[in-house]
Amino acid sequence: MGSRSPRQLEVGGIKFLRAVKDSPAVCSEEEVEVMLLPDRRAVRAHTPYALRIVMGRLGRLSALHGTLLLLGVVGLVISLVGLDVGSMLALTLGLVGILLSVIGIVAQVIEDWVRVSRIYFDARAKPFDASYSAPYDGWSRVHFNGHSSVHSEELDARLRNDPVIPLEIEPGLWNVPAEYEEARQLVRVRLDFDEPKIRLHDDLVAEADVVRVQRTRYSAHTVTNLLGEKVLRERQRQRELVHGDAVLLRNGQIPRLRYSRCSNHLGVDVVAVSSSGRVVLTLQGEKNTTNQGMLAPSGSGSMDWADLQAAPDLLGLVKSAMLREMSEELGLRRSEQVSSSDVRVLRYARVTNWGGKPQFCGVARLGDVREQVRGIEHRYHRDHFTIEFDPDGGARHFVATIRGYVQDNAARVSFPLYETLDVLCSWLERDPQAWAWLMDRG
Repeated sequence: MGSRSPRQLEVGGIKFLRAVKDSPAVCSEEEVEVMLLPDRRAVRAHTPYALRIVMGRLGRLSALHGTLLLLGVVGLVISLVGLDVGSMLALTLGLVGILLSVIGIVAQVIEDWVRVSRIYFDARAKPFDASYSAPYDGWSRVHFNGHSSVHSEELDARLRNDPVIPLEIEPGLWNVPAEYEEARQLVRVRLDFDEPKIRLHDDLVAEADVVRVQRTRYSAHTVTNLLGEKVLRERQRQRELVHGDAVLLRNGQIPRLRYSRCSNHLGVDVVAVSSSGRVVLTLQGEKNTTNQGMLAPSGSGSMDWADLQAAPDLLGLVKSAMLREMSEELGLRRSEQVSSSDVRVLRYARVTNWGGKPQFCGVARLGDVREQVRGIEHRYHRDHFTIEFDPDGGARHFVATIRGYVQDNAARVSFPLYETLDVLCSWLERDPQAWAWLMDRG
């Protein structure tokens, strides 16, 4: 394989790292995006924990240490400029202030390091489950391997028709309740990324004529919704840092989004179906926060705040996020990219074992692609698997093949993959036009 020379590509104001594969045997000198994440994210992914702690602590100095540091700097300036006869006293006080501030900051950094090294996520003894408050108590429920979600058949039917549902942006950054902020800061150090995400500010129901979204951070998810699947513990203290049920429930139920104490950032799951007769799946790596070692959809992840730049409405936002996640995780070349018209949103659900986290499921039709785990995606995805089917066999053959595969591999199929394949099969069984759309590549 030929050498690679780094380049940058700017899309929508976001810089991406790229590389050029020079070997004609690989792709005829075609530029291929092998680092599909913004360069600042890639840098953080390779930044040692210790440096992250120092940078984080400097970014949130306590009032005492910040004041001492400021007074110390002022004292030094006065002594150096020589504004009065007491410049030596100012120099002494300035140095003392800076020294005390540095000592305090170092002590806090050491304390942070000790605590960060002690925290860890442990799996719940069994998946979180609870009832929903209205109107979700009347929605249909999907169950698989102890996991579940709820969805509205009426809303799903509306979404499949590509309605235009405008977006309204709620001002400000949503953060976790104050009592969980310390835990969020500790977990944040261990994260490769803490990107701005899009949370659903209010409930999405069948009659909704507008959707309100708000900016949040991925780290907020780790001490709210994620606690439906994990337990955040601290070694040697035999306690949970954040009690999951206290965050996830209100009056013993999973509440409406407007009353939730969770991050509730929007997620997407999409399966890619090739016209050549392949459904492409991903095998999750150990660096993923959920479903490690499990089979997952072709693209699965959360919506970035940057996805709003090219999103005129809700469905445009969902499709944009699905395409981005699928392209990243399948390592699609530019010549293999698909457009939003090749994506169909099939379901909106609230995932119970994530405390009712909002999630969209969909399908993308592809040509004959060559998927490959590329660049930094190696940290999160180990491999790709394929479900093969006969394109000439029709919808009934496809559905039977998919359901048979899920049954035979139930122990390895993640809940997001199960639900996405399940709704795809249901759509093909109910809509006579669905199969023709899926197999049409223009």
